[in-house]
Amino acid sequence: MKTRTILVTGGTGLLGKGMGETAPSGIKIFSVHQRDYAVEDSKAEHEVLDIRDKAKVDALFEKHKFDAVVHAAGIASVDYVERHYAESLESNLVGTLNITSASRRAGCYLVYVSTNAVFDGKKAPYAEDAPVNPVNKYGRLKTECERLVSETLSEYAIVRPILMYGWNHPVCRPNPATWILEKLMRGESVQLVDDVIENPLYNIQCGEGLWSLLKKRATGIFHFAGGETVNRYEFGRKIAEVFGLDASLLKKVKSSAFPDIAARPPNTTFVTKRMERELGVEPRTLTEGLAHMKANARVKS
Repeated sequence: MKTRTILVTGGTGLLGKGMGETAPSGIKIFSVHQRDYAVEDSKAEHEVLDIRDKAKVDALFEKHKFDAVVHAAGIASVDYVERHYAESLESNLVGTLNITSASRRAGCYLVYVSTNAVFDGKKAPYAEDAPVNPVNKYGRLKTECERLVSETLSEYAIVRPILMYGWNHPVCRPNPATWILEKLMRGESVQLVDDVIENPLYNIQCGEGLWSLLKKRATGIFHFAGGETVNRYEFGRKIAEVFGLDASLLKKVKSSAFPDIAARPPNTTFVTKRMERELGVEPRTLTEGLAHMKANARVKS
């Protein structure tokens, strides 16, 4: 069987790393990212490319024959989007338009990576057909990108991961788990809210789900989440427990303690029956994910 080539945009992020760690044989990952930094990763070929540049995106698709696209690129910091909306609109909406247009012309199956932020957090747990109602600018941008994908492509899937954690590339910004770990390992106190609830997703499970999706070329919306519902404070306590760190450094607070950040939906936990039934992916508990993360700490670099 010939090697299949999968384009992953934003491939140096946590999701791309999860895909690299779980890639099946006979697959080549071609990863593009905007920042010009070296990534030590033998599991993917990396190239610097700004997806806002339509000419460069079109040239990329003309040069390579991709079998499918996983589109994960775009500014993903909720607070950064809130403060820098014009830049974020270009990164997310314009970038997504360029990728979807090129994919459509090339006849590529596309997986768009969205977010739990499309929901307002008032009617959890959310199934894939639940009405969207974002409470911040990031959620509204991702909702528009979902609409763009669904209204311009015929062969696509939309994946909504939730609070992903795992070992990221050293050049990338920390994720919630590594940020807490770094603080605790330095003996610093950490304020964590107890009124934002999710079912955290291990990036390795996310990678497994994406490869199953790509294999089946399933269409529609899929919710990706772990098997344990916790608030952010409980998330931190579980990290301290699994890694043997001092949980007394964790301080429980309300979201009102951070008045300058963008609004967060209080409870966006997902129903994962479609992921389980159609993709054959079992949601890992937080204990399972963190234990695997601890046992595989060497994959950080």
